[in-house]
Amino acid sequence: MLARRFGYAVSPHPAASTTPAVLDQFVRPLKFRRGLLVFVLVFLVAIPVFTGLMSGSFTGFAAACAVAPVFCLIMYFGERGRRVPSGGLTWPEAFELRKVLDAQPWQVWPCRAEQVEPHVLGATVHVFLLAPDQSVAGVLKTRLQHHTWMSMTDGYGVLWFAGDLRFGGAIADPSDPARPTVSHASAVPRGAVAASGGDSVLVEELQRQAVGWVFGQL
Repeated sequence: MLARRFGYAVSPHPAASTTPAVLDQFVRPLKFRRGLLVFVLVFLVAIPVFTGLMSGSFTGFAAACAVAPVFCLIMYFGERGRRVPSGGLTWPEAFELRKVLDAQPWQVWPCRAEQVEPHVLGATVHVFLLAPDQSVAGVLKTRLQHHTWMSMTDGYGVLWFAGDLRFGGAIADPSDPARPTVSHASAVPRGAVAASGGDSVLVEELQRQAVGWVFGQL
């Protein structure tokens, strides 16, 4: 694990055990997923039965049986990208990150974020994770919520990461360490994006924070 090799703080236990309150953020997206599945299944059964009864013919019933699955699949996959306002996660993201937080510890990283595009709830950004020599150790693409993005002066800050830098994972804002706000982060290939020049003095201060972070104080 690069963070441990660099001397940055790493939680002694998986993220979900270190900050159990973070799991509250996953309740609504996962409830939405379960509700959507139930609705799709009920719709899949109800429409052919209703159509068959109303038409009184096997042809109508057969046509409904053919059309209903297509409609349900379109609706199901169309809703995959819907974000729950309270958490900013889609249900596929919540489902994936729930497993990551159960298995992986929090890593504390000094970083710089650069905006890719703004959105209503904050900004889509590239997060450049910084090594002790201030080179870029990894790049993640994520949607930071508004209060997180606005709190990062000139895009600099300390963020938590849980997962694998090769594939992505969870990015968290530790401004409230007991209840960090989590965002889904995907890995960006090396060389695909480059960070602009930075403030070395500010980075050094962030590195000291990352090294000295104490999870036992939560």
